[in-house]
Amino acid sequence: MAELGRLGVEVRCDVLVEAADVDALEPDVVIVATGGLPQTPELEAGAEQVATSWDVLGGDVTPTGDVLLFDDNGTHSAMSAAELIARSGARLEIVTPERMLGVEVGGMNHVPYARAFNETDTRITLNQRVRAVRPEAGRLCVELGSDHTAHRAVRHVDAVIVDNGTVVTDDLYRELKASSSNLGAVDYGALMEGRPQELVRNLDGAFQLFRIGDCVAGRNIHAAVYDALRLVKDL
Repeated sequence: MAELGRLGVEVRCDVLVEAADVDALEPDVVIVATGGLPQTPELEAGAEQVATSWDVLGGDVTPTGDVLLFDDNGTHSAMSAAELIARSGARLEIVTPERMLGVEVGGMNHVPYARAFNETDTRITLNQRVRAVRPEAGRLCVELGSDHTAHRAVRHVDAVIVDNGTVVTDDLYRELKASSSNLGAVDYGALMEGRPQELVRNLDGAFQLFRIGDCVAGRNIHAAVYDALRLVKDL
C-alpha cells in the first residue's frame, strides 16, 4: 500500500463495480481481476451436504466431531482449512485422489502442515475421492472411490469439507466486452514477445479490456501476479 501511495495510485475499497461505473470513468484500459468463487466437485449424490474450505477459513462453518476434508485441488486453501480443523479438536481425515498430500504446496511449506497433522493424529487417505455424501442417522455417510479401480469404501462423519478449486467470477468482464476495442481478447504473440497490445476488433470500442488471475481460470497467487506483470509492463 505504501508503494501504491508513493506512485499516486487511487485505491477504492468496498465498492461493487458494475459496467456503468466503469463507463463513467472513461478509462483507456480496463483490467478485471475479480477472481473466482469456490466450486464443489461433481458427486453422484449429496453436493448440498458439503461445505467448502472457504467456508471454514472465513469462519462461516466450524466443523466438529468427525470431519472429512476432500482435497481435489492441492493448494494452501485446503491445507490451511485442514490445519484449522485439526487444531480445533475435531477428528480429521484428509482424502485426496493424488499420490501425495498438497501437490501444489512447496516442500518448505509442507513442513508446518505435516507437523500439525502428526500432532493431531490426522488420518490421510491417498488415491481416493469422494463419490457421494448421504445423510444417515443424523450423520453423513461418505462413499469413497478410486480413479484406478472399482474400489469403494465408506466413512461415517459429522461434516464434509471440500476444496475443488474455483470457478471464475467474470460477470463484469463479460458485460464490458461489447464496449471494448479488443472485445476482451489478448494478442498472445505480442504478449510473448513483449510488445504492446494493439489488437482492435471493435472500432467503436471505448477502451481496451483484459482479465487476469482467477478471473481467467483458477491459479495460484504467483501465476496471477505474473499475469499482471507481463500484460501491463508493455501497455
